[in-house]
Amino acid sequence: MIFIAVLIVIALVFSPWATFATLSSGDWPFLFVENIKEFSWIPEIRYLWLAPYYQIVTKIVVQYLRVPWEITEKLFWFLPFVLLSLWSSYRLTKSALGSLIYTTNTYALMIVGGGQLGVAFAYALAPLVLKFLMETKKIMLTGLIVALQVSFDPRITALTVIAALIYYGFIGVTLRKLFFVGICVGIAGIFNLYWIVPLLNSHAPIAQQLGETTIASIKFLSFATFEQTISLVHPNWPENIFGKIYFMQPEFLVGAILAFSSLIFKPKTTKVLYFAVIALIGAFLAKGANPPFGEVYIWLFTYVPGFSLFRDPSKFYLYPVLAFSVLIPFAIQSTKKIRFFSLLFILFWSFTIREALLGQLSGTFKPTTVPHEYVRLKDFLVSQQEPFQTLWIPERQRFGFASKLHPAVDARLLTGESSISGILAWINSKDAQRELSSRNIKYIVVGYDSRGELFLTDRKYDETVYDETLDQVTKISWLHKEGEFGKIGVFEVVH
Repeated sequence: MIFIAVLIVIALVFSPWATFATLSSGDWPFLFVENIKEFSWIPEIRYLWLAPYYQIVTKIVVQYLRVPWEITEKLFWFLPFVLLSLWSSYRLTKSALGSLIYTTNTYALMIVGGGQLGVAFAYALAPLVLKFLMETKKIMLTGLIVALQVSFDPRITALTVIAALIYYGFIGVTLRKLFFVGICVGIAGIFNLYWIVPLLNSHAPIAQQLGETTIASIKFLSFATFEQTISLVHPNWPENIFGKIYFMQPEFLVGAILAFSSLIFKPKTTKVLYFAVIALIGAFLAKGANPPFGEVYIWLFTYVPGFSLFRDPSKFYLYPVLAFSVLIPFAIQSTKKIRFFSLLFILFWSFTIREALLGQLSGTFKPTTVPHEYVRLKDFLVSQQEPFQTLWIPERQRFGFASKLHPAVDARLLTGESSISGILAWINSKDAQRELSSRNIKYIVVGYDSRGELFLTDRKYDETVYDETLDQVTKISWLHKEGEFGKIGVFEVVH
């Protein structure tokens, strides 16, 4: 009964993905067949560690097996995330409740909702990797699993390996255990040379290639408060709007109380104490530079090599999630009425993630069809064989076509202006026409913002901003409007 109830909740949470529409949102792209045909058979450094799975598997399935991208993304990314999370967490927790917590907590839902599928896959593998590292057996198999996790996100892998080392501290560190971890990491490194070597050989510093990190950016990205991290509630829950922080939702504190109540039950095991410590470490670090003692995170960033990779502190949510997935089932199993309290917890958990059950989440949980205007624009650009660039105001819309022959340029990057008004002022300047011609920019595009991501006022889509932008571009004398693309404004640059 408990297992069936858990499956029902999980099926309801992820039911929006059961569609033929694309889930493209946030960091998750939409790919036309023409884009996929340009993929190389050799892993490309622009895709970093994701290259083999994202690039080569997609090329085989979409280009040669002719499976539409809208189906491929679900069969090879979204559905595997759910199944892998369930199986991996069950291997660690041996509990259906543990799998429910691990697969449907607010951090996991915000990751996949925001389209961070590389992070999501590494997250899904973390319980399995941790279990194998804790057991220190089957060194080759463990090394291969670690290598697989690295190929999706090495930062999550680093946190998983560190979690295993902390566990060794509880049961006793030995040279054999350290040797085991070292060999596993070495195996992972060998299988990931396809992106490690090009990254090291690049002239740009590694930090620059992975994204510049400063103390200011650390402070900016420290969205969560300690009460949120210790209660396992993501600061952007439930709307998942970047930078929009929500007030603490007190019902999540019940989960924290339940998890740490496992410390009062007897007999306590070393693993219970370990996971309680892991939860505290993760909650403290996931809040980043925020109080209390936010300066500790800044110190770690400044002086600990490699810590700059964690400019987004929310990745430390991994530790409380792992811990709660173990501690809460342990607390419930320590009672006399396990089935009753298990069902009660499932009801409570369903209440905390009610927005997911009611279909109110955004991002990938809101499937969409590709507007026909963008298909027409793609066909229009593909039909032209001469090389040129397109300039998108304020930046390329997610369904906007770009290729090696016709690269897309974001107006924000070209002009150095962050606001749409600044971009328009630059385009209206006397030197703009000459600058665009020198860069071989043939078309300026004002994209139809079908996902409500570009023309914003206070982080919400504003139709008037789009209308005003389109109107001002239309008035530029040296631009000729193409009239075939509905709500998309396409203007040819007159040389």
